[in-house]
Amino acid sequence: MTTRFPRTLASFAVVTGFGLSVAACGQSGSTTGTSDEYPSEPITFLVPYEAGGPTDVTARALAPCLGDELGQPVVAENVPGGSGAVGLQRMIGEDADGHTLAIVSTGMVVLTPLVNKLEYSKEDITPIGVISRVPMNLVVGEDSEFQTVEDFIAAAEENPGQLNVGVSGSSTPQAIELQRLEDEHGVDLTVVPFEGSAGATTAVLGGHADAAFINDAPEVSERIEDGSFRVLLTSGEERQEHIPDTPTFVDLGYEDLTLAVTTYGLAGPAGLPEDVVSKASDALDTCLQDEQTAQAIGERFVPETYGTAEDLQRYLDEGAEVYPAIVGS
Repeated sequence: MTTRFPRTLASFAVVTGFGLSVAACGQSGSTTGTSDEYPSEPITFLVPYEAGGPTDVTARALAPCLGDELGQPVVAENVPGGSGAVGLQRMIGEDADGHTLAIVSTGMVVLTPLVNKLEYSKEDITPIGVISRVPMNLVVGEDSEFQTVEDFIAAAEENPGQLNVGVSGSSTPQAIELQRLEDEHGVDLTVVPFEGSAGATTAVLGGHADAAFINDAPEVSERIEDGSFRVLLTSGEERQEHIPDTPTFVDLGYEDLTLAVTTYGLAGPAGLPEDVVSKASDALDTCLQDEQTAQAIGERFVPETYGTAEDLQRYLDEGAEVYPAIVGS
C-alpha cells in the first residue's frame, strides 16, 4: 500500500515521519483539588482534529451538556495535526486538575505514537469514560464507476496502487486496516491521509479521491441517504442495521479485518484525582442519556450500557496488545 499525503499536508507529514516531539515530560502531574471544588473554572475540551468531522461533531454535541452538568462552561477547541498527536500532546502537558480534557480514540492514543515513534503512550492519559463506538464506511461518489465493493476490489487487484482512498489520518484504525488488506490479502490501494474525515469527504465529492474509508457519522449517513455517497462496505464484525445490504470485510471472506471501529472516549492528563474522574464520568454518563445529545452524536453509536473509565482503559489495552505486531513496532 502506498501512502500519499495531500500537497497541503506534505510539510507536516515530513515532520511527523521523522518523529514529532511530545512534551509529556512537561506535565505537572498535579493531583490537587476535589470533586466538591471541581471544576473551579471553565474547562477546555480539546478536539485533536479539524472542525467539521465526526470527532468535532461529537465533542461539540457533548460540550454544552457537560457544562450544564459540571456547572462551568466547557469550551471545545480544535487542535488538529499529526493524526491527533498535536492535540493530545497539548492535553498531556496540562495540569492534571480536570480543567483540560480531550476527546480521544484508540488510534490517537495507541496507533499514532507507534507509527510515528512519538514520546507518549496510553500511560500519559487518564481515561474517564467511553463516548461512542463508530464503525467505518467505504464510500464513493454518486458518479463513481464502482457499484459494489467487489467491483472496487477487482479494480484494485487489476491496477495495484492506482485507486486512491481518503482516510482521516495515516495512523488511524482504518488506515491500518487498509494496510492489512494489502499485507494479508494482496489488495494494493493508495491511502491518502487527511486531518479528519471532512477532508476525505471533500476529496471524494470533488472527484479527487476514488473513495473514502471514514467514520459512519451522521453527516456521512445523510450523504448516503441523499445519494451523494454510495456505500460499498462497512467495518466491524456485523452489518449495520441502517444499511443492511452493505457487506462487511467478514462477508467478503476477510474474517480477520474487524479492527476498523473507532472507540471515542473522554480523557484527561495522567494523574487526575479519582474524585475528579468520578465527577466527570458521572456528567458524561448523564449527557449520553440525554436524547438531544445522543442524537447529535448518533444514537446507534452510543453504547446501551455506559462505558466506564475501566472500559475505555480496556479498549486502549487491547489496541496496545494488537497493533504493535501489525505496524511492526
